[in-house]
Amino acid sequence: MRGGVLAAGAVVALALAALPAHALAPPTAWDGTNPFACTLQQAGFEATGPDPGADPYCIDFDKRRQNIAELGVVDFLANEPARTAAAVPKCFYFQSDRWRGSVIQDDGSTRTYEWDGHYFFDKARAEGGVYVTNFNLNGHTADPSALPGLPPDWSRYFGPGTGGVITHNGIPADPSCVAQAQNDPQVYAPPAQRAFAPPASAPPAPCGPAGGPVVAGRIGPARIGYGDEAVRAALGDPVRTTRDLRRFCTPGAGKLVVAERGGKAALILASSSGFRTARGLGPGASARALRRTRTATRLGGTRVASAGGVLYGVRGEAVRFVAVYDRTAYRTRAARGRAAPDALAH
Repeated sequence: MRGGVLAAGAVVALALAALPAHALAPPTAWDGTNPFACTLQQAGFEATGPDPGADPYCIDFDKRRQNIAELGVVDFLANEPARTAAAVPKCFYFQSDRWRGSVIQDDGSTRTYEWDGHYFFDKARAEGGVYVTNFNLNGHTADPSALPGLPPDWSRYFGPGTGGVITHNGIPADPSCVAQAQNDPQVYAPPAQRAFAPPASAPPAPCGPAGGPVVAGRIGPARIGYGDEAVRAALGDPVRTTRDLRRFCTPGAGKLVVAERGGKAALILASSSGFRTARGLGPGASARALRRTRTATRLGGTRVASAGGVLYGVRGEAVRFVAVYDRTAYRTRAARGRAAPDALAH
């Protein structure tokens, strides 16, 4: 897997190095917002969008099949020249994509690299930008600023898992693109969308649900057995990732964490008060109804109780968290009891 990590670092470094490094004006932060007024064409796993002749050419790719076992990485590399050829002649280009490398496609434990990216260049204004989020290597959040080759004056705009930068005036503007922009003032998005304020920290990922029903095998819209794409569709993008644990944003206090086994959701834990069972049991609720339930394990002052396919973390007289699980992944009460606090600590 070390080779995959090095490859990921090389890819991101090349994307960053493709921007002009010796700009006449200092770089500024970028939050990944599309600067152009255009239709974002959905290319999926294909080499181009439905209208590759458009300019601005705005395109979204899915690059999450870079596996070794099924030679997905070979298909990916075969499409890259056509993607580049479609982009290079444009005056105005914006791309969003999602990357994932793995040994086995459906086995999350074999992931080698992963990130979501936005990139653009504007030959009329002589600008270019790159923005990444959810950047992780071997299942651990990594810092893009630590990649070799990143100019020192860019590093302030990157941090653990995310960041973005725009370079200015590092290359001469293309006169034909300047004329195109002058003749078509609607090339650019409204000014409000171009307000790139340097973030003090990483921009937060969109939050998932504030609450929802808790039943065996399900918390809110997320279900045990969901693959990564289904979990993201239900909860949004994770804000923190390790090898097997993914933490998602939920409004207000509390956590929403998914533990994976074999690339599938095997345990889902919530500590936000909006997640409740039909009996009204959930984080913050009284634990009186759980006094006679079985104890899976005790960890310090927390008792993990099990009832009806749901785990309850009880501290004092209140429920601290709820969790649902895959019985085949956690076969004993003790295993389930240990897994839930581990997820809560993520």
